[in-house]
Amino acid sequence: METPSKLPAIVKVNLQQANAIFQEYTHEPVLNYETAAKVSARLGITGTESKCLFAKTKSNRYFMLVTTQETRADWKALKQLTGESLSMCSGDELLSVTGYVPGCAGPFALPASVIVIADSKIFTLEKYVFSGGIPEITLVISGADLKKAIDIIPRHLIL
Repeated sequence: METPSKLPAIVKVNLQQANAIFQEYTHEPVLNYETAAKVSARLGITGTESKCLFAKTKSNRYFMLVTTQETRADWKALKQLTGESLSMCSGDELLSVTGYVPGCAGPFALPASVIVIADSKIFTLEKYVFSGGIPEITLVISGADLKKAIDIIPRHLIL
């Protein structure tokens, strides 16, 4: 697990390894969608807000579901994809397993034990807005470049 302060550099390296083009914004801490909307309006950030849900199975397999703010998790489809029922992890578990602070989780810089599940619709977006690993950094990337970056993650599934 990485410490939160190291996550932004690792996330950016992951994106650069995929030759993904992205924009980076630095701002006051953002830990919820209401603050994100205010910061985006002030800085001119446009795109679809991300949602990353950290979940696990009863056999303690961890998954990071990567989707959009308005998308509800389809737990039946996730069970079919993973072979087991999933339940949400606590914020403390998110932090202890991944190093991510709740509200800042993402698909990059994760331990090898965490499997990324990407909602296929994120790859069709013009702009996907997500945390750079800490509350003070927001990244914006095209769906096509996000696909390139997700594809180099060794353990990932597409929903």
